[in-house]
Amino acid sequence: MSETIFVAEQVLLGRILEGDDESLLSQTVSALSPAAFATEAHRSVFQVICTLVSENRPVDLPSVAAELTEHNALGQVGGPSALAAMTTTSLSASARAPQQHLEALANREHMQRLATQMEQALDLIRDGHLATIDEVQVRLAGIFDTPSFQAAAVPDIGAQVQELRQELQVRLESGPGALDGVPTGWKDLDGGQDSMALVKGLKPGRLTILGARPGTGKTTAIVDWVRAACESGAGVILFSLEQTAAEITELLVVAECANLHREKLKDPSQLSDLAWDKVSESMARVASWNLVIDDTTRTLPRMRRMTAAARKKFQARGSDLHVMFEDYIQLTEASDAQQASQPRSQQISDIANGFKALSKDMNIHVVAAAQFNRNSADADRPPKSSELKGSGGLEEAADLILALHRPHAVDPQGATETPDELTILGLKSRHGRAGWAFPRTFLGEFARTSEPRPRQFVGGS
Repeated sequence: MSETIFVAEQVLLGRILEGDDESLLSQTVSALSPAAFATEAHRSVFQVICTLVSENRPVDLPSVAAELTEHNALGQVGGPSALAAMTTTSLSASARAPQQHLEALANREHMQRLATQMEQALDLIRDGHLATIDEVQVRLAGIFDTPSFQAAAVPDIGAQVQELRQELQVRLESGPGALDGVPTGWKDLDGGQDSMALVKGLKPGRLTILGARPGTGKTTAIVDWVRAACESGAGVILFSLEQTAAEITELLVVAECANLHREKLKDPSQLSDLAWDKVSESMARVASWNLVIDDTTRTLPRMRRMTAAARKKFQARGSDLHVMFEDYIQLTEASDAQQASQPRSQQISDIANGFKALSKDMNIHVVAAAQFNRNSADADRPPKSSELKGSGGLEEAADLILALHRPHAVDPQGATETPDELTILGLKSRHGRAGWAFPRTFLGEFARTSEPRPRQFVGGS
């Protein structure tokens, strides 16, 4: 038995033992028999799963362990640690992996069954029990009457149209400007009164690239979006490759205080009682969020595993994972020596495509910050998507590319704009129009941006 088959069986059984995927459980019990598994331990575990299903009892790790213990079989499968290892292996795999492994196991068992039946037919021919071509054809036709698992699982266009019908009904009832994804907190993206409603929320299965020139404020924008997502009840994981988790946490708390200058927290003894109350309230809110901040993970495979673990953590709280953020994509490291040997532009392209696949596999939205090349830093000229580092792969993989344009951050002496003037540019939108722009007010000292405030002009008549 190969290591690949062993891991595939572990992933499938581990996902079932998690106990929260009734569809996968039903498909697996219907499609496989215990004989489909390559090891005796896996066969024993699946036999118990089938027994629990037939008796209409819950199927999860504790119930399977209890059933094995009752029949003095837990030690035969490797003990509690072996069952736990199955769930751990499942968590490290992609969300689509259990279904893919089920298809492979079902196909393998079906092929073995076909081979046995055809050998039996050949024996009958040799023994003279199938004496005519017609008898042979009837016998062989019977062998292929049972459709494969893949044939039975082919997507049905009728069901897909029905899903679209239901989605259109929801949109109709919600109205033209309604939010239908995780909010960003930016009115012109999310929608609302007097807004552009350009995106209407971060939707699952999509990848957004948030590009900026150095010093423009991409981390501040990420903080805005993380806060809005968490305050809506969404589960969020943030991979911070540039700043520490402690620094990001401080930014979130400062931003939640609304009008507390970041410098004030450098010397907390100078805070007034009122300011301390605000900080305490903000820390309590941030602590209550479904949020994971990881400042150590730097490769895509490891991010997949951490994202799956975060989902499990949130589900245990009765929530789920909805958005993954990374700050920023060009700091992501190669996953192995082979990838590291490729040109950096190809590495970034692979990483971007990996993020897109992750968004679809896990049914979440992925937001990756990105930097524009430094040689594109002409303060007054808006950035272009082609100026992103590794732009080819990023442009191809992304559903949405936004750029932050803050000329004063690039050239404080030469720019005509003030430090707080920020423009958001829509460089690409796979699911809508691009080429738009809207203003934000940059409040870096307060770790946030806000809706644009009216400009005050002095003089004139």
